[in-house]
Amino acid sequence: MFVLRPLLFNELSLHLRPRPKLLNLFAFILLFPYFLTAQIHGDVVDEDDYFMTGATVSWLEGGGTTVDAEGKFYLDNVAGKDRFRISYLGFTTREFWLDTLTFPLNVVLTEAGTSLDAVEVTARDNGRSASLLNSRNIESISSKELRKAPCCSLAESFENSPVVDLTYGDPLTGRREIQVLGLKGNYTQLTLEKRPMLDGLASPFALDLIPGPWVEGIQIGKGSGSLENGAQGITGEINTELIKPPHGPKLYVNLFAGSQGRGEANVLMNHQISPTLWLGAAAHASLTENKHDFDFDRFKDMPDRRTGVGLLRLFRRGTDNWEGQWNILGVKDRRSGGQQNVHDHGQPTLNPYIIEQDNQSLEVWGKTGYYGFAKPHQSIGLIYSGSFHKLNNQYGGEFHRGTQRSGYFNGLYHTQIGNENHQLALGGIARMDDFTETLGSRDFSRGESTVGVSGEYTFRWEEAKEGASFRAFTAILGLRADRHNLGGDQFSPRVNLKYNPNEATAIRLSAGRGWRSPNLLVDNLNWLPSSREIIVGNESDTGLSAENPGFLGLETAWNYGINLTRDFIVKGREMQVVLDVFRTEFQNQVIVDAEQELANLRLYQLDGASYANSLLFSVNYEILPLIDVKLAYKYQDVKQTYATNGLRDVPLTPRHRALATVGYDGARFKAHLNYQWVGEQRLIDFDQVPEDIFLPHPQTSPAFGLLSLNLTYVANAKTEFYFGGENLTNRRQRDAIIGAWEPFDGGYFDATQVYQPIFGARAYAGVRWTLK
Repeated sequence: MFVLRPLLFNELSLHLRPRPKLLNLFAFILLFPYFLTAQIHGDVVDEDDYFMTGATVSWLEGGGTTVDAEGKFYLDNVAGKDRFRISYLGFTTREFWLDTLTFPLNVVLTEAGTSLDAVEVTARDNGRSASLLNSRNIESISSKELRKAPCCSLAESFENSPVVDLTYGDPLTGRREIQVLGLKGNYTQLTLEKRPMLDGLASPFALDLIPGPWVEGIQIGKGSGSLENGAQGITGEINTELIKPPHGPKLYVNLFAGSQGRGEANVLMNHQISPTLWLGAAAHASLTENKHDFDFDRFKDMPDRRTGVGLLRLFRRGTDNWEGQWNILGVKDRRSGGQQNVHDHGQPTLNPYIIEQDNQSLEVWGKTGYYGFAKPHQSIGLIYSGSFHKLNNQYGGEFHRGTQRSGYFNGLYHTQIGNENHQLALGGIARMDDFTETLGSRDFSRGESTVGVSGEYTFRWEEAKEGASFRAFTAILGLRADRHNLGGDQFSPRVNLKYNPNEATAIRLSAGRGWRSPNLLVDNLNWLPSSREIIVGNESDTGLSAENPGFLGLETAWNYGINLTRDFIVKGREMQVVLDVFRTEFQNQVIVDAEQELANLRLYQLDGASYANSLLFSVNYEILPLIDVKLAYKYQDVKQTYATNGLRDVPLTPRHRALATVGYDGARFKAHLNYQWVGEQRLIDFDQVPEDIFLPHPQTSPAFGLLSLNLTYVANAKTEFYFGGENLTNRRQRDAIIGAWEPFDGGYFDATQVYQPIFGARAYAGVRWTLK
């Protein structure tokens, strides 16, 4: 029997403050079973062993469920029903009789195809889908879509996404941010297999530290989503599912090399060690070394980087009504950048402006559960984790140091009321975070704890009359109550409505409240290497305390959204149109104000209006056999109220964006061309910058476009070669660093106003080798 000792957190130095009752609770959790939903359960994959997320599992008489992100389904037993089907667009539907089955099932769907004389009808999965059946507004991305880009990190997997915008980072820290619904990624809840993903001090580089080749799929939830994982997702939730050992390849190797001096290697191994146990391991190594300085300002255009990530996984799946998984993730990431040497025209300080960033993380998490209740519609599940993160950073003469110790527990219970049309989900979360953080001699430490409960009621209705057209309605009403030790009581109501007037259309409405606790320094990491001093709070702020100087107050907001998803059949091929309209309104928000004084960056609580309006329109269509086209347009209106300047556009937030991709998905050869257009953006005011500083920045950045190409050759069932280029038009922002000639002694030094890529055209090549 696999047993985790109850003193695991002590042994890993992850304890916050030893509490015997808490340790006993975690010991109980580790031995308690997980995840259930129903007596009828199993896995659904395609012929390449990829999860068929979103496939429909339904009784022939009506009613059913869908396959989840892990390829699993749970179907409630219903008296009088003994025959069900599993279907997915473009794949052959399979039907089953209950009295002939042994659970859990392992179902393989094959692509549909039929020949009539010289006519061949086929259907394909293009790797990206917006389901008409899902009750919430979720876009799913499979590993097939991820292979259309170099995608050596989770961050790069969004380069082809119309929903998630990827910024271009800065040359000093090297980090890249995402934006969702016009707002920074801080307001989107990031989860790794439905648990917090490298958050807190680790959040600036979280997306860089999850390798793309490890990813099985991504679910992007827009707007107010589920409350089961917390209420931190103000603009949505991005959940990443890693490849699972029971379904993963026996061995997978991915090698990558780029012209910017970057090389990466990824290895995955999976092995069944007993009838019920699977062991998985994954390793990632990344090295970037270069001295590129295309604008001759003596600063590296990107930092050198040495990264190692390791993952060990143990899965248990059996026929005795319980299963579980246990995981250990370790990360070591070191980046070196800044000035390569001092300027020869008389920089007063002869030592170069050095930037060193050293981040180390260790996470242990698991899931256990039981699905052997007398009533098959009942379920209970537990998710638990402990994590430790340490950072040791230097920005010129300033040192940023910190440690974070966190514990997390989430318990979930699912049942139904009366029949399958009325479902209830109950949950409880307990979380503790201990932050020790300093910037120079200033203390930003704090201790936070949250205890909360949630409930969600789901009502489902489908047109069941024989011969009637398909119609369906779903309503999800949720409420979460949390007690935060510093921010007080927080109540988060949410509602999600979906109506299907026919089989090809889904209309969704959502509204809800969310909240988060900001990380003052790491949320604004790009401002640390600058000549500004960070000033926290103002006269009206009451949230500052000597015991928790790093806490300025919670951020809270309401989000409202409407979605229309419509499928068409045009010339025998499917077209999908998606329209999203969202508005986010803040009641509390930490304002980052760089325009009061040149010498200071002020962080203070909002006093006035702050909102983000977002509209997204996208079209996906297979214009010719094996040739897909995706077009998207996004409009964003994002404003905040500043203490001295009133309501203004938020800097570095383009009002208009557009995306166009063309892909050819042949059996041997695949090609994908991607074009992104970014409209004008407001930059911070430069009026106060001294005249002697060379400043080519406009007050509004120009619009620009980027072109990338990915080519893949499938040599055989095991081997793929890929190569391509990014930023093929060689678009670069010159003189992005203001005051680069005298970073220590000049009147102003700043590298935050980056609106275009710093690095020019890049080429890459790689190989994927898979042993099933």
